[in-house]
Amino acid sequence: MSASKQLFIIILCFCVGFLLNTAMVVLLYFFMQGETSYKILLMLSSVISFALPALIATKFIEKDEPVFRQLGLTESPRFAKYLLAIAFMLAIMPAIEFISSLNASYSFPESMKGLEDYFRAADTSAMEATQRALAGSGIGAFVLNLIVLAITPAVCEELFFRGVLQKFFVRSISNKHIAILLTAFIFSAIHMQFSGLLPRFILGAVLGYLFYTSGSLWLSIVAHATNNALVVCVAYFGDVSAAEIPDISIFANIWWITAIVVGLAVAVLIGRKLFRNVVFIEKN
Repeated sequence: MSASKQLFIIILCFCVGFLLNTAMVVLLYFFMQGETSYKILLMLSSVISFALPALIATKFIEKDEPVFRQLGLTESPRFAKYLLAIAFMLAIMPAIEFISSLNASYSFPESMKGLEDYFRAADTSAMEATQRALAGSGIGAFVLNLIVLAITPAVCEELFFRGVLQKFFVRSISNKHIAILLTAFIFSAIHMQFSGLLPRFILGAVLGYLFYTSGSLWLSIVAHATNNALVVCVAYFGDVSAAEIPDISIFANIWWITAIVVGLAVAVLIGRKLFRNVVFIEKN
């Protein structure tokens, strides 16, 4: 199948998933206003928007190959590599928080004030939705939040973005770095949060390289879930408002500076083992 036909199928499947999800939300939103019901609605939204299009697109594109194998779900790295991926995500988190705060402090020229107001309104709406999803007390709510906000989005989004979209770009673009970074940009942009555009792009790039160098989607799923689970843990053990993007001024604190420097140093050491094939990515 030609690259143009493959891209058409991917876009078509994504659009169908988006329309189905929109229809589901419109039909069920007012009937699922309870705390638990709302979270189940979010979980279904992830499945319909990303996992379903990924499975259908792969089935059409790779007609003669097992779907799960094409998505990178039949291969699994050694357990130690999962631990390295988790440790890497934890190590870069202070730096990601700083980048998030820096990104959120954006300011457009006066001539683009209307666009800035639109982005800020969308960011506020997204943050309110996140805080609502994180609401709840007790161990039951904590476990449900991990399933709904950490595990389910990680699985569904990785199936589509890395398992389908990145594989398509890697096959179609001669420079694999561009393919991975392009996927990361689309991954970030589709979340429609301008204040999180840069940190989510970095996350997408990390996940993309994890998948490309390992050949296993499970590694990027675990890393993605780790990133999401950190937000859930911060909200549960602290406060829902603790999941908000911190003000840029707090990073002048010596403890934040130390955390960022040490975290990046640890990430470099781990990354040398985790991404050791990246330099030779074109030859592989």
